[in-house]
Amino acid sequence: MPDVATPDTLSSTPVAAEPAASVIEGRVDAVQAGRIYGWAWDRSYPTDRLTVEFRAEMPDGRSVVLGRALADRPREDLVGGNFGDGHHAFEADLEIPAGLDPTRVVAVVAAPSTGTIATFAQPSAEEELLERTLAPHLVRIAAGLDAARRDHQQIAAGQQGIARLLRETQERIAAGQSGANTAASQQAALSEALHGLQERVAGLEVFLVRMDTTLRGFDDALKVKSAKSHAPTIIAALASAVGAFAATVIGLAIFR
Repeated sequence: MPDVATPDTLSSTPVAAEPAASVIEGRVDAVQAGRIYGWAWDRSYPTDRLTVEFRAEMPDGRSVVLGRALADRPREDLVGGNFGDGHHAFEADLEIPAGLDPTRVVAVVAAPSTGTIATFAQPSAEEELLERTLAPHLVRIAAGLDAARRDHQQIAAGQQGIARLLRETQERIAAGQSGANTAASQQAALSEALHGLQERVAGLEVFLVRMDTTLRGFDDALKVKSAKSHAPTIIAALASAVGAFAATVIGLAIFR
């Protein structure tokens, strides 16, 4: 009989997971006195340091490279905004040719882990004006938000105290019901107090849930504003802040 080839059994080799797609965020903050400032990072690969190339289109249509830099400088506002370790800023000298409008300079960012390319233009005059107008208000809102968080913690502590009092009241009612000498009027008073405490705890829980949702929405809006810096986003952040303050004032008026 002729030999018959036996096929090899396929081994169950695990398939490597697909790498995460890059999410490049950044901004050209300014071009001043022949120097460019900004930041860039990859949210999917926060430890990467991105290479930034500065380009511009000449009046005759030619695209020219004006310089390069690595986005690896530390910046306090990036740390505060939860952008990795905050070492994602860049700045560099530019060789701007005669006749070139500096506002046409863009930053082309390359992600080393995935090869993804992103381009960031400078903010428009309208965006810069809006940011300058809203900046003082956003600072005050941030301070108010911190105060609201502290109030939130105090309310949570108060809720725990009410819960303890509720348990003690329940134990007193149970002891009163089992005791032969407990007066009916005392039981009625304790039951009424128990009902009131239950309503207060329920109201506090609803308020805390709403306030948590409002604060998360404001934080998300501020992050998006930092990443994109568009007028609608800034307005959304401001609206979220107003909602946070309204919730805080109403909650404190009810539960204090």
